[in-house]
Amino acid sequence: METFANDQMWNTQRQSGRLKFALVIGEANRFRESVIALLRGHGWLVHGVGQAEQALSILVHIPYSLIVLDAELPGMGAPDFVQMLRHSKERQTIRLVVINNSESLNWESPIAESDAFLARRSKWQEDLFWFLVAHSDDFRMSNACSQF
Repeated sequence: METFANDQMWNTQRQSGRLKFALVIGEANRFRESVIALLRGHGWLVHGVGQAEQALSILVHIPYSLIVLDAELPGMGAPDFVQMLRHSKERQTIRLVVINNSESLNWESPIAESDAFLARRSKWQEDLFWFLVAHSDDFRMSNACSQF
C-alpha cells in the first residue's frame, strides 16, 4: 500500500513538472481573454490579471514559465515590469512576450535588450504562435496549425 502511495506521489510530481504555466497581464478584458484562449488552446495553464501590480503577489506562488503582457498597462508599465523581472534572480528564466503598438517605439529597445520578445498588436496571434513554436520542445505542429 505504501509503495502505491509513493508511486502516485512521484507520478503527480513528475506530471506537475511538465505543466506549462502562463500569466497574461492586460487591462482590456477582451484582449486578455483572447490571449488566454490562444494559450489554453495550446495546452497552457493560464491566469490573467489586469495590472502588473496584481501579478507581483502571485508570482511568488506559481512557477510561470511564460508571461504575456500588454505594452499599454496602467500603473506599473511594461518596461518597469520587465526590468523588475530581469533583476529578480528567481524570475530571470521566465519567457516574456510584450504585445505593443507600432506607436510605442520609445521603449522597444530597453524591452528587447532585456530578452523579451516583442509581438506586434496588429499580428499578435501570428507572432505569439511563432514564439510558442520556437520556444517549445514538445509543441505539436499539427495541433498548432489547426488553430489557424
